[in-house]
Amino acid sequence: MSNKFRFAGIEIDNLTIDEVLDRIKELIEKNKKSYIVAPNAAHIVLLQKDKEFKKAYEKAEMVLADGMSILFASYLLGVPLRAKCSGADLFPKICELLYNMNKKIFILGGVNGSEKIAEEKLKKMYPGIKVKTYSPPIGFENDEYETKRIIEIINDFSTDFLFLCTGAPKSEKWIYKNIDRLNIKVAFHVGMALNFFAGVKKRAPRLLQKIGLEWFWRLVQEPKRLWRRYLVGNTVFIWLILKEFINRKIIRFNRLWYIW
Repeated sequence: MSNKFRFAGIEIDNLTIDEVLDRIKELIEKNKKSYIVAPNAAHIVLLQKDKEFKKAYEKAEMVLADGMSILFASYLLGVPLRAKCSGADLFPKICELLYNMNKKIFILGGVNGSEKIAEEKLKKMYPGIKVKTYSPPIGFENDEYETKRIIEIINDFSTDFLFLCTGAPKSEKWIYKNIDRLNIKVAFHVGMALNFFAGVKKRAPRLLQKIGLEWFWRLVQEPKRLWRRYLVGNTVFIWLILKEFINRKIIRFNRLWYIW
């Protein structure tokens, strides 16, 4: 079984959730400063034209399949991924792992106080857990003063694991540009995970998650904001799958022709 699924210029790690947790534990124990990204269909589409976003992906320690659309693509292209490893599924499991390791957690981002709600929820679930949160102002990624301030806050807390919850591609670009200034061990952009965990946003029912319609649930909730991402973006994503499928068939045919 392949360790990587290569699709649309991106290499995605073929890991289960338990294997991801083992890798995170190993990175922390080895004190290897690194970060993790988790693409969905919208990210794959954006990566085709955003060079800085793609550079951030290329430097990531792990690239995990965040959506069922990625899994469906892997099956269609003959390199099946073993599991969806979304930020929403991983966030509580990573927090439990870090609590058991006695490590410090920093959460950067949040909507409508979701970071504070999550902080209090974690403290109730895991008495004594070391967690700190901060929701930066809009445009922080382009404000060097604010970036320095954020880095100081994170470093002063002696953060081990940084959860980025400021949206894509903002989070990935920010950690790509600033990881060398951070005294952390691992960072991970977990998308909407914080809002789901805090209860600020309601996640799609499990059935819709399993059949790959979590995107439709979110579209119904926020049609004005998300219609272009999903209706236009998903069409482009399907085209990328088709193009990759045709290219692989051509390559396979050429190899057979050469052997013949």
